[in-house]
Amino acid sequence: MRMIRKMAFVFLLPFLFYGSVVSQVQEFSLKQAQDYAVLHNFQSKNAVIDIALADKKIRETLAQGLPQAEATIGYTNFINLATQLIPAEFFGGQPGEFMEIQFGTKNNASVQAQLSQLVYSGSYFVGLKMSKVAREMSNLQLEQVKLDVKQAITSAYILCLVAGKNQELMKETISTMELLVKDSKAMQGTGFMQETDVDKLSLLLSDLKTNQLNAANQIRNAYSLLKFNMGLTFKDEIRLTDNLDILLMATDPAGLLAQEYDLRNNVTYRMIDAQQNLSRLQIKLAQTEYQPTVSAFLSQSENAQRNAFNFFSFDQKWFPTTIFGVNVGIPIFSSGKRYYKVQQANLNYEKSINTKRQVEESLSLGTLTARNNFEVSIETFRNKRDNFDLARKIYTKDQIRYKAGVASTTDLNQTYNQLLQAQGTYLGAMMDLFTKKIELQKMYNQL
Repeated sequence: MRMIRKMAFVFLLPFLFYGSVVSQVQEFSLKQAQDYAVLHNFQSKNAVIDIALADKKIRETLAQGLPQAEATIGYTNFINLATQLIPAEFFGGQPGEFMEIQFGTKNNASVQAQLSQLVYSGSYFVGLKMSKVAREMSNLQLEQVKLDVKQAITSAYILCLVAGKNQELMKETISTMELLVKDSKAMQGTGFMQETDVDKLSLLLSDLKTNQLNAANQIRNAYSLLKFNMGLTFKDEIRLTDNLDILLMATDPAGLLAQEYDLRNNVTYRMIDAQQNLSRLQIKLAQTEYQPTVSAFLSQSENAQRNAFNFFSFDQKWFPTTIFGVNVGIPIFSSGKRYYKVQQANLNYEKSINTKRQVEESLSLGTLTARNNFEVSIETFRNKRDNFDLARKIYTKDQIRYKAGVASTTDLNQTYNQLLQAQGTYLGAMMDLFTKKIELQKMYNQL
């Protein structure tokens, strides 16, 4: 009985392993792919780190205005004590002679602790405001990165679906052509068709299969690009759950074109606005150099002098010194350095005003262009879709006419080439429609 259980386990092991491999395939809708990429894309991760860095910078700036404490320990060994010469007559000697005297001890040690507090500094308070603006800009940069990532994911996702649609249409055409070649060979066997015509059809079938290989390669490349943008490895297996028909139905061109554009919703505009605020604070920062800086400190030190190194003997004396003080730094004259620094800040602020106006006009123009491009892409897609349907209809009829002996192989070849061209332009127009829609949604901050 035990042997039977072992044999059953060995028999089922490959199937269990296969099931575990299949379960590793991850499924993503377009929304799920966007959400996943926002968390795992390399640019998104770095943008989140930038926000954390901005938070730490705020805390660093804030800490500069809080109490600061430091301690120092010093030891000095006089290998040769300094010798001083004093008049000998001070000690009863002859006038004009000098006595050699050494002051101090061979070993000296000191321990000092100092507590300092910034009382007033204009640059400190302005710097704190600038740090907060910098954090706001980091948040906006993260929002911008999220938009860029979503745009890249949407484009790559649609590209995968379009490549899959292309392969699907290729399979349909190949299946029809294979059946036609089979029927033609049967007709050749009965003498109703020439061998040359059959060879021409076989050549068309061969070209179709080559195109199918290219279509399969396009799918692999599209999926690799999508996985890279999502932050996945190339070895990860994914399956897309959305399809082109659903995404086309959700396009709603009329609703998107009917929306009013609000410049304040655009991330780029808000970033420029934050940069202008930063330029304004740069003026205030330069002006603070005219203001005094006030700080206070409390210092406690202990000093010991020994001829022998016995500083760890607690019965020996240490001599304390306690100091409290206030420092006031008053700027008086800088030969115009502070003045010109303020003037530079003012000029940079004027530049930021011009840049903001330029960005406003650029965004308005970009939105108008995106709307126009989207409208054109809608009509182009509808036209190319109708052309593709018509080309398929003509190709199907020519196949029937060819079987009936009414159409030649040349006619069939011509309509086949027209079908491939119409298919390519149809899929290209579909991809362009989604691309123009994504660009307009990005301007509206709706990705």
